[in-house]
Amino acid sequence: MTLPKCVATFHLRRFFGAATLVVSQVARADEVAPRMAELSTHDAVSMELAELVTALSPAEQKKLAGAYVAFNADEAAVDALPACDDDGDYVVVVSDGLLRLAEAVAYAAASDRTRGTQLVEAYGALLARAQTPAMLPLPPPVAKLPSGPATAPTLDGDARALFLDLIAWLVADEVGHVIAGDIVCPHPTAERERADDTWTSTEHDAALGSAPQHMQQAARVDTWATEAMLARGRSEMGAVAWLVVLAAVEQAKATGRLSSYLALHPGSTHRVEALRAAADEWRRTRARPCESCREEPRMR
Repeated sequence: MTLPKCVATFHLRRFFGAATLVVSQVARADEVAPRMAELSTHDAVSMELAELVTALSPAEQKKLAGAYVAFNADEAAVDALPACDDDGDYVVVVSDGLLRLAEAVAYAAASDRTRGTQLVEAYGALLARAQTPAMLPLPPPVAKLPSGPATAPTLDGDARALFLDLIAWLVADEVGHVIAGDIVCPHPTAERERADDTWTSTEHDAALGSAPQHMQQAARVDTWATEAMLARGRSEMGAVAWLVVLAAVEQAKATGRLSSYLALHPGSTHRVEALRAAADEWRRTRARPCESCREEPRMR
C-alpha cells in the first residue's frame, strides 16, 4: 500500500520542548505550554493519517488511495476538513492554527492530570473572553499550581501523548466523512503528482466553500473516529479536552473567533457527551486486554 502523501507549504514547526508560547504575563518556563521537539507537527499529523489508513479494511484502504494531509500555513486559522485537491485526490486539510491550538489544549489537559490544575476550564474561558478573529490562538493562562514539587518531565510526557491522541481523533474525524460517503473525489490515485507539493489558496477556498455539504453525518462520523482511535490503542482524553475548550467558546457565542472549525463542527457540548458515551460503549463491547491488539473500525 502506498502511504499517504504529505504536503508542507512552509518550514516545519517543532513541538514540545523546543520553545515556549508567549503569554501576557511573566511565567516560569514550566507554566507555559511548550512546543514539541522530536517530530514536527506536520510529520506527526501525516503519520497519524498513515497509521489510520493502515488499520482500515482493504476496501477502505483502496478507497483512500493517495490520500494525504495538506497544511494551511495560516497560524491564525483554526481549520480541519475533508476535501478533494485539484487533481481529484482525497485530502485532509489541517491548518497550522489548529495545530497550535491543539498543542495548547494538550498542555492544559496534561497540567490538569499531572498537577491538579483546572487549566482546561480556564483556557476555554480565556478563549471565549479574549480570542479575536485573525489572531493567533492564545496560549493557556498561567496555571495556579498546587503546593508540591514541580513535575515538568511527567507533564511534558503527558502533553506529548495527549497531543498525539488528539491529532489521531481530529484526523480520523475528517477521514470518517470519506468513509461515510459524504465526500467523493473524482480521481483518487496512489501516485504522487507534482501538483501535490503545494496546497494552493484556490484549492483551500474551494474546499472551505464546499465543506458544509461534505459534513452531513457529523454524529455518525464522530463515533466512527472515536472507535478508530480507540482501536489503535489511543486515549480519548485529548479529544475530550479539545471539545470542552471549544464548548466554552460556543457557549459564549464567540464561534467566529476560531475561524471555520466551529462553523463546520458545531455543538461541542453535545459532541463531548457523545464522545464519552461512544468510548464507554466501545470499551464495554469491544476493548481487549492485549494492548497490542487492534481491530478494524467500521462505519455503522
